Amino acid sequence: MPVPPSTYPHDGSEAQRIWLDEIGIEIGKLTARGGLPLPDDFVCDYSPDSLPVLENAALAYQAQPGGASSIDLYLRGLGAYLGETILFTAGGHWERSAHEDDDPAVIVDPVHKAGPVYVCDIVRRALAEGTGEVFAEEHGWMQIAADAQRVKDPSWRPVKAEDGIQRPRERA
Repeated sequence: MPVPPSTYPHDGSEAQRIWLDEIGIEIGKLTARGGLPLPDDFVCDYSPDSLPVLENAALAYQAQPGGASSIDLYLRGLGAYLGETILFTAGGHWERSAHEDDDPAVIVDPVHKAGPVYVCDIVRRALAEGTGEVFAEEHGWMQIAADAQRVKDPSWRPVKAEDGIQRPRERA
């Protein structure tokens, strides 16, 4: 049985509160006019299928003149989007930790027995590797864990703490 959101341990820090207040802003930078070169039909739905599209747009932006020096403007937004997608799949919550870069971490549902997911580190790795496959690969590990948990406990469902972004309604 998943841990109810009200019992998830949050660090309660000012940095945590600020991060939770700014997740939507950071993600909004990705799709704003003049932001990443996303396809016109890109839907910000936090689906696994959207991850390679977003990662490839970040790589295309980084390859533009001046893009490499300004990609950091989108680092936390990319991490926030990836983190929200992981949370919708595996359950859990956001936490600010003692990470050296003061980056936020996703703490997935304890049933998965996974450590913190430092999403900004994953973004940095994706930008360095340039394959366009890192976001989907990292999300895939959480999908495997969630699927395995559903086999062990068919009643298990991912429970995302009431922080960050609430999942948009399903598309028709």
